[in-house]
This record gives sequence, C-alpha cells and structure tokens, in this order.
Amino acid sequence: MKTDIADRIIDYISSVNDLSGEVFCLSSRNISAEAKDGQVEALQRADVAGFSVRVLNGLRQGLCYSNDFNYWREVVDKAVEISKWTEEDPFTHYPPPASYQQVDIYDQDVAQASEDYIIATAMEVERTALAFDPKVRKVRKAMAGFSVHEVLIANTQGLRGNYTSTSCSASATVLAEGEGQSQMGWGFETDRFIGAVSAQRVGASAADRAVKLLGARRLPPVKSPVILESSIAAEFLEVIAPSLSSDNVQKGKSLFASKVGQEIASGKIHIVDNALLPGKTGTRPFDAEGVPSQRNDLVVNGVLKGFLYNVYTAKKSNANSTGNAVKGGISGLPGVGISNLYIDPASKASVYPMEQLIELMGKGLLITDVMGVHMANRISGDFSFGASGLWIENGRISHPIKEAVVSGNIINLLKDIEATSNDLCFYGNIGTPALLVKDLDISG
Repeated sequence: MKTDIADRIIDYISSVNDLSGEVFCLSSRNISAEAKDGQVEALQRADVAGFSVRVLNGLRQGLCYSNDFNYWREVVDKAVEISKWTEEDPFTHYPPPASYQQVDIYDQDVAQASEDYIIATAMEVERTALAFDPKVRKVRKAMAGFSVHEVLIANTQGLRGNYTSTSCSASATVLAEGEGQSQMGWGFETDRFIGAVSAQRVGASAADRAVKLLGARRLPPVKSPVILESSIAAEFLEVIAPSLSSDNVQKGKSLFASKVGQEIASGKIHIVDNALLPGKTGTRPFDAEGVPSQRNDLVVNGVLKGFLYNVYTAKKSNANSTGNAVKGGISGLPGVGISNLYIDPASKASVYPMEQLIELMGKGLLITDVMGVHMANRISGDFSFGASGLWIENGRISHPIKEAVVSGNIINLLKDIEATSNDLCFYGNIGTPALLVKDLDISG
C-alpha cells in the first residue's frame, strides 16, 4: 500500500487554505478457478490498486480517483477543480481520529494459496458432488475463489487507519435426474479463513439439495405454516436490508420509515448489524470513512430501534454515524450499507434443532429454493415468488414440492415468526437461522 503517497496527499491538501480532504486507498488480489469434468474450465486472476481523493472546498465537495499513484498531485488538483462546480452541501464533513478494535480477518494460508491449490479446491467440490449419489448426473459449475484486500484511509482531521483482510469461497451448481425429472441444487460457503470453508461440504450440500427434490409434485392452493431454510431467510433479510439504511429513510424509500419504537417483527427475534464478528466477510475495524466499527442492534424483541448511518446521513438526521459507510471501490462517494447483518433469536425458548423445528410445524412447507424474492416491493413489502421444497406431514418429510407460488407481506412475515433453528448460517455478509413462519398463502 502506498502509505507515503497517502501522507503526501494529506500534507498537500492541508497546505491549502480552507481546504480539507480525505484519501482512500485500495488494493486487491483475486484468484478464482472453475472445474468441469475433472479439468480446469477457467482460471482468472485480477490485481487491482488505486486511490480516490475527496476534498471539501468551503461547502463544496470534489472527488477524483486514479489507478496510478504517480499522478497523485494531478488527482488532488482535479478534485479541487471539480469542487468549484458542485453545489454547496452543509452536511458533508470528515470524521475525527479514532482508535480501532482489533478484528480477526486475515488468514496467511488464504493470502499464500497457490493457483494449484485453488484449482484443486474447485475440483474437490465437483468430485464430492458427483460421488454423492448416482442420480447426480452433472455439475454445472464448481468454483473456488481466494482474495486479499488492503485498505488505507486518512484525512486532514488527523484520522488514519489501515487493514488487510482475506476471504475464500467455494460454490457448486448440480443437476440430478431421476423419477422422470431433473432438479438443480446449489451449495455455497465463504469466510475470511480457509478452515471454515469445506469443498466437500459444499459439493455434498449441492448434490443433496438436487436429489431431495426429485419426484416433486405440485401443491394445491393452501394457507399453511412454512419453514424458510436459512438460505431463503437470508434472501428475505437481503430485501429488508435497504430499508434499514438512513439514506433510504431520508429519501422516503424505506419500508420502516417513521416506525422507530414500533413493533415491526416478532418479539422472538433481534436484527443486528455487527462489523466485529470474527471471520465474517463484512467484518472490518472501520468503515469506508474511517469511523470505528461497532455492533448495531437495529431490531430488539421485534421493536425497531434505529437505522444505519454514515457520516453524511448522520449529520443530516442529527445522529451519530454507526460505522456503516460503504464504497464499492475507489470511485463514488460513500454510501450507507450493512456490514454483517443477521437475525438473532431473542431467547433460547424459541430455538430448536432443525428436526424439532419440523416436528413443531407439524404440517406445512419447508422451502429450500426460491425464485423472485428480490422482486418484492420494498416500499409496501408485498411479495410473490416461486418456491420448491419439502412437504411436511405429522412432523416428518412427506414428499418434495415444485412450482409453488408463495405470497404475502414482509412485515406480516416478520411478525409471524414463531421459532428459529439453532444453526445461524451466513451467506456472504447476511446470516439467519431457519425461520418457522405462522401462515403464508401457497398456490400451485
């Protein structure tokens, strides 16, 4: 990381009267491999480095960025020139210095993983899936990816921070055939640490999902309890996430605007955003503006307590930043986003092993795959999506279900959560256990 150039940029900005600013540096190395038929289907490597400069010229902000650190002075000058043409904004400012909590986000084994190792991991995903059951006829995609990221941020207020993180992932998409049908299944795991991701587990999970759906039947229209498998519950939480952003609240685009202090979910759950969880992909010591990471309890016992803020939206709402500034790269201004967002049971009284959760439901649909959750209306909360899964009778799996359509409202769904499983699973930076929901409309 170009720490010396970052220092020069800050010194240069500080030397100009009435000018303040920030430098954000990012470098990353990503290697991914795809296996097919026991061979390397694809191998990709991308090494990227760059920086952006934000300046505040009075009340006018300018931004410029480059992938070439040698042109740092030109980038600063361009940012200053751009600031002369932007509108005044009283809410833009840069945070003061802070101390950062140490977080466990770097694995040397990931950073030093060779291309051969990554290829072997992808091949192991495919091999495990094919060996799981004779009905598994094809692995459409078996992948492994490893990455290293470095971040440095400094501003003229005296703030300075840097960290290095790693991540690795494995995924599979599998086709199974039998009983006159073909069904797809998938598996996915990601973590900061190599030991938390298992190629064998991913391959077996994808194959198991596909095989279990063979022989699926249509379901007649019914209003029934459902269990949202953790991956499905995570898709709903992903839909909800933008409504927890203060930026969307301020723009009138949040499902939860004006609902702070109100019950928006079952009293049996909390919704938490926590950037300090060990090993998770959203964990970091500070956000994209250098504000220290923290745990944010957004929903407690079903009651909405607040929203996620960056420095800009916090000042606009006379609040404090929650450490949730995000940037997708070096370009663009910081937005508001999640770190590790997850559903946490409010008490152990409503938490069960998956087998017992199925027994508790008694009769209903265990949803294991969906299509179209992302199309839910994020303002009204209404949704309708395609689903497949397993029909439950007398607390036991009866038979697989295909081409069901599940309809409802997200707020009602959240309020109707009756219990959760005891296995909190993360899919990227979103995590949930399985959720038992009281009733949903299901049509064939």
